[in-house]
Amino acid sequence: MRKTFFLVALAAAASAPALLSAGIPTTPFEGPDLWTDPVPAIHRIKPLGTDLCVTRTAGGGLRLPFVELRPCASPIGWQSITLAPNGTTDRPLPLASPVTWRMTTPNNSHCLTAARRVVFGAPSVDEHACARPGAVSRQGAVDQTWRLRQRGGRSVFEIRTLDNRCWTAQGGTARAGVQVVLERCDPAAPGQQWVIGEPAGNWLDSASEESAREFGWITVPHPGTLAYHRFRPLRRLNIPSNDYTQGIATINDQGEECAQMCAEDSQCRAFTWVDPRARGGTAMCYKKSGYGTLEADNFTYSGIVRPG
Repeated sequence: MRKTFFLVALAAAASAPALLSAGIPTTPFEGPDLWTDPVPAIHRIKPLGTDLCVTRTAGGGLRLPFVELRPCASPIGWQSITLAPNGTTDRPLPLASPVTWRMTTPNNSHCLTAARRVVFGAPSVDEHACARPGAVSRQGAVDQTWRLRQRGGRSVFEIRTLDNRCWTAQGGTARAGVQVVLERCDPAAPGQQWVIGEPAGNWLDSASEESAREFGWITVPHPGTLAYHRFRPLRRLNIPSNDYTQGIATINDQGEECAQMCAEDSQCRAFTWVDPRARGGTAMCYKKSGYGTLEADNFTYSGIVRPG
């Protein structure tokens, strides 16, 4: 039976308020450090250019459950993946933040694990019981920690082990029934580019919510619904370009209403809120179709809602 995947953090975080007006925790990753990473939430993972989804397949006998590609199913919850930061590495990759990730399957909370002791062929990506931090055995946490590196777009990634082997569609061609295995990372190699899409269904679990807060992501709820979005706060920073609307007057709420408007607009990737002291007494919100170079500005408050 196919099941959903989850990327889940090991460390729990202290609770944080959901809205800007209640205050935002200070983290070592505030600002652009997580620009290259997906929003911590539930996503699908697909090989680039396909409608195939990473799917957990049951093993049998001595064969552990493993990862392979299957046509994306509906509802999407069967093949979605929760992304949540797991920790940091002291060896960040180019075009990647220092954040590492862990993947688990639902219900039993087992972790996706780089297989060891493989005699023939490339190691597969298996499912195994989650290990203690610092363990180095076949079931160890080092084999259950993954890094994301951008490959040709904000939502296209390599998925790497800590020793820089990459998720690869076996044989280099993504097709239904092909396993996901670990090969030497090579920018020219086919089958190593993975699309991590928009969050699916506004789902989250407790572990991803806690770790998202720890790494500075803020939840913006939609009034009257159970839906939400997350954004990364950029205090005292201005995104000077990519406006696709004129300034929108808001109340003086330190950007809360502006974040809400951006979250509810699928075109909005980011926003900048301007303090009323800098705009003739009126607080203004500027919605952005993208983001790039930031400018320091004590009278602005910006946020990234959709980093992809």
